[in-house]
Amino acid sequence: MKQLRLEVKDGFIDMKSEIKLLQSADFDTSEVTVGSYAIADTTADSIPPEVLLYENLKQKSHSASLRDQLKFMLKPDLRQGHESYISQQATASGYKALAPSNWQEIPDFTVANLYWYFKHKQEPIAS
Repeated sequence: MKQLRLEVKDGFIDMKSEIKLLQSADFDTSEVTVGSYAIADTTADSIPPEVLLYENLKQKSHSASLRDQLKFMLKPDLRQGHESYISQQATASGYKALAPSNWQEIPDFTVANLYWYFKHKQEPIAS
C-alpha cells in the first residue's frame, strides 16, 4: 500500500502533488492507526478501527490487562505507575532485561501484560 505524504513548500501545501497522490491511492485496502496500533481495514464501510483493535487485543490479553491498555490509550500518563512497578519487580526477580530505561519504545500491550504478570506472580496460591 502506498503511503500518502503531505508536501509543504514555503509553508504551503503543494496541492498538485497532493491531487496526484490521491488519484494514485488505493482506498479499497487501508491501514488505520489507533494510538500506537496499526490495523488493517479492508473496506471503507467496515467495522470501526477501535472495535477491530479491541477485538485484536481481547484475544491476546487478560481482561485486567486489556482494561489497562484501553486506559493507556486515553490517558498515557497512567503508564508511569505500571512502568515503575514492573521495574521494581523485574529487579527483585532478577530479570534485568525487563528494567529498561526507555519505556516510550515499549507498547502499551507489553506494559499492561508485564504488570499483570508480576501482579499475579505476587498473589499467594489458594489451597
